[in-house]
Amino acid sequence: MLSRAFVSPWVILLSVVLFVICIYIAYLYMQGAREVKRLESIAKSPVFEQFGSALTGVGTIRAFSKTDAYIERMFRKIDDHGTTFWHLWAFNRWMGWRMSLVGGFFATIVAILIIVLPNIDASLAGFALSFALEYGQTMIWAIRHYTNLELDMNAAERIIEYSNLPTESLDGADPPAAWPSEGRLEVKDLVVGYAPDLPPVLKGLTFTAQRNERIGVVGRTGAGKSSLTLAIFRFLEAREGSIYIDGLDISKIKLQALRSRLAIIPQDPVLFSGTVRSNLDAFDEHTDSELRDALERVHLIPSSSPTPSSPSRTSTPSSNQNTNPFASLSSPITEGGLNLSQGQRQLLCLARAIVSRPKIMLLDEATSAVDMATDVLIQRSIREEFGDATLVVIAHRLSTIVDFDRILVLGEGKVVEFGTPRELMEKGGAFRSMVSESGERDKLEKIILGEGGGETKS
Repeated sequence: MLSRAFVSPWVILLSVVLFVICIYIAYLYMQGAREVKRLESIAKSPVFEQFGSALTGVGTIRAFSKTDAYIERMFRKIDDHGTTFWHLWAFNRWMGWRMSLVGGFFATIVAILIIVLPNIDASLAGFALSFALEYGQTMIWAIRHYTNLELDMNAAERIIEYSNLPTESLDGADPPAAWPSEGRLEVKDLVVGYAPDLPPVLKGLTFTAQRNERIGVVGRTGAGKSSLTLAIFRFLEAREGSIYIDGLDISKIKLQALRSRLAIIPQDPVLFSGTVRSNLDAFDEHTDSELRDALERVHLIPSSSPTPSSPSRTSTPSSNQNTNPFASLSSPITEGGLNLSQGQRQLLCLARAIVSRPKIMLLDEATSAVDMATDVLIQRSIREEFGDATLVVIAHRLSTIVDFDRILVLGEGKVVEFGTPRELMEKGGAFRSMVSESGERDKLEKIILGEGGGETKS
């Protein structure tokens, strides 16, 4: 700057003008580039999601000959991302060209001043001209780095958006230590929805499950069966009405206490990377014999299987790839249980519930991925193992719940029918229609009318 002042004070004025013009160009650039960067980030996520889901379900995709459809879908998402990325760089080139043009004009004017002004030493003129060229490039790159930094803050902006999402309230009272001791479940005028701006999915639902009672929940798709389980665990907060467990309003107690005292086996089983033992007993509260007994009761290992010494601590999985993965409690489980079949994952979740011994158990189509013969064995285990617990079972097969104490038929978020299987059959309504349309009609009618709706099969 001092060298330029020696040449002419006009150089300083031109430098300030150059700085102002570059700032103005950068301002115009940021107005559009910021939004395009957001679009580019949004378009990038579906590409990774599609790639991950395709890797997970590659077997299913090939089995149904949907390879070409998934490839075309991937190409469309890549094209969407490529379009936003191209426009982002078009904005970048737009700013770069104009800044380079301004820098060229600045260097040209400085060169003209050097030529026009008399009595300027040649070395000083060359020195000033080189700095004029460097000043223009430095200004351009300084503003470019600043604009890139602001665009890269888009990632921080997305993180801040996620951090500001509303979270579940952890406030509430601590329930009694022995709660729930009986397992009575009362739902009164329950209204819940998935979002404040969406219509409710449960509309005034009311029913009661007595101690150790088995309630089967049936209904068409969208009737609100799974929404009921989410409401009991307070994944969906009640807009109106209430849910009582042993006379205690669950909306008044802490979430951790509520969810730790109940058990659920979801339709999509949840497993964690680790071992069989860590998935059955995450807090190391049970012995190996108790865990193996639970695996036997869900028929993952035969009851005659020998018990290895300290399998969870010292033994390692057998190198034989054909051995039962549940023979050793230290057998590895990959993330999400992807090294197991869907049916095995469901049964492992059922074994985990048997270990915890809850007073209220919810099963959301927990055996939907097992064959009929295994389903019969599992239902027998459920009756034997949870005789002292209240069961709420969402069934995809009527044979699963046809001999339960009572049947809850849902329709459009409301109670359509509620009573014993025999009462509902004799009444002639939605449940009887389901039985008539079932492929197991004769078998179901024999169980209901021959053995009685409320009796427990031996």
